[in-house]
Amino acid sequence: MMDFINIDNTGSRSGKRGGNRKGAGRKPIGVTRKISLTLSQECWEEIDRYCHKGDYSVSEILRSIIEDNLHNADLL
Repeated sequence: MMDFINIDNTGSRSGKRGGNRKGAGRKPIGVTRKISLTLSQECWEEIDRYCHKGDYSVSEILRSIIEDNLHNADLL
């Protein structure tokens, strides 16, 4: 255990595992923008059903719906 844990001059622990590494972490899939979306209760229930059905996140479901239907936006 002492091979992995060192105590520096400040008294805090630092290890040889984890931490900031080049190339580590989740890779970005696009630009993140925070929005508020109001939908009917029925729509949210349908989204939740899809989430539980395939073990997807709400973001994954909404991203899929938007990407699949964005070409129809010209029809609005």
